[in-house]
Amino acid sequence: MNRGLTALVAGIGVIAVIALVISIIGISVGYATTNDATTINLEPKNYTRLTVSGYGEVTFAPDRAVVTFVSLGYGKTASEALEECTAKASAIISSLESLGISRDNMKTLGLTIRPRYDWEQKPPKIVDYEVSYSLQVEITNIELVGKVIDVAFSAGADSMYNLRFTLSKEKQSELTSKAIQNAVANALAKAEAAASSLGLKIIRVESINISPQQTPPIIVRAAYEGKAEVPIAPGEGTISASVTLSCILS
Repeated sequence: MNRGLTALVAGIGVIAVIALVISIIGISVGYATTNDATTINLEPKNYTRLTVSGYGEVTFAPDRAVVTFVSLGYGKTASEALEECTAKASAIISSLESLGISRDNMKTLGLTIRPRYDWEQKPPKIVDYEVSYSLQVEITNIELVGKVIDVAFSAGADSMYNLRFTLSKEKQSELTSKAIQNAVANALAKAEAAASSLGLKIIRVESINISPQQTPPIIVRAAYEGKAEVPIAPGEGTISASVTLSCILS
């Protein structure tokens, strides 16, 4: 009997402690809520929202180039055409490596084999086979572009296309950040000028939208004039950014 009574009293005690803890937590939450509400109420009721746009840009000289070379092979059989094309492609790759271009900077874009027909005959008859191999080359030293082109054609390239100048990812990221900083500074200057003319001050920036863009450089081609190296030079490119700021004035 006494043992049962003792257990009952202990149970009631635990329940009381739990209720007390819950009560304390409830008071704390209520206090925090009251404080938050008070903070919100302290915000000025009379304010003006201002939206401005800003623009910033940086110019750059590209630090790398990309070009694609094509080698062709012909033969009475597909294997003969492939053998000729492979020999040209191997010679091109070896010549580029001799300039210090790594295999990591070369990428095969495509290899096609197709029969060529004499359409005058009925039915058309296969005359021979053509194999086309495309090699994309990334050149990390801009000064080597002309030499790369000359060496590739000397090694057997039949054509080239898609020569373009660009930036490394690291440099592009750095310049994009700078363009955004310039755009934000431009927008804030406009906002401060507008606020000052109204006799107001900027309390905070409520929101911002950023739109970075890149304009590729212009490729400048000079006349060949029988020189030993094709004189090709890139122009300047720009990376720009536009921002829209929404500010609260008071």
